[in-house]
Amino acid sequence: MMTESLSFGRALISPKLILESDVTGGGAHGPGRVARYTDYNSTVGQAWSEDRRSGSKRSGSCRWQLEADQLYHLTGVADGSRSDRDYAICTDGGVARLLSKDELVAERKRRWPMGHQLAVEAAEKRKRDEEERMRVDAERAEARRLEQEALAEMNAERAAEIAALGQPVEEGMPELTGSPKQIAYALTIRKAYAAKHPDDTRAIKTATTAKYWIENHRSVLFR
Repeated sequence: MMTESLSFGRALISPKLILESDVTGGGAHGPGRVARYTDYNSTVGQAWSEDRRSGSKRSGSCRWQLEADQLYHLTGVADGSRSDRDYAICTDGGVARLLSKDELVAERKRRWPMGHQLAVEAAEKRKRDEEERMRVDAERAEARRLEQEALAEMNAERAAEIAALGQPVEEGMPELTGSPKQIAYALTIRKAYAAKHPDDTRAIKTATTAKYWIENHRSVLFR
């Protein structure tokens, strides 16, 4: 007994499991792509058996020969002249059948229970890893906040001293220009930079503006 064809969007699967998918919208949609599931989370792309599109690829269709007892994922199938959709197709018993999202998940689980279990475990691990990453990021952010507060307090005290007594002399390094607050911050930055980059004597001994150190090297305090 001949089974009926299956029609969806601008595509048709014949009783012989020949999929024909149209191009619409001047080539903007369709014919789409066909992939066959080989495991719960694994697919392999299927090449078309016949390209019936025009030379410009703006009209026509493509054909694929599907196999019985397989599970397929179709993407970018023209749904009209202005849109496209994805579909899941089951060909058990040589009969093509559309699957909903829930049916697709259930069918993949039925066919590949071990693959499903591995996918669940992988998803749980990704969740744990993401939670751990967020925890570490939160701890680092809090540590940096506290460090910045302490630095701001220290710089405020140092700025007050500079305003009252003048800039302290640092052997081998030039005085910096700027406001007392800028100078206090820049001196802290320059000291940290010199400790991490002792060979960069050009910047350390010739840069004379607080603005230079603040704008170019303040990140050294937080690395």
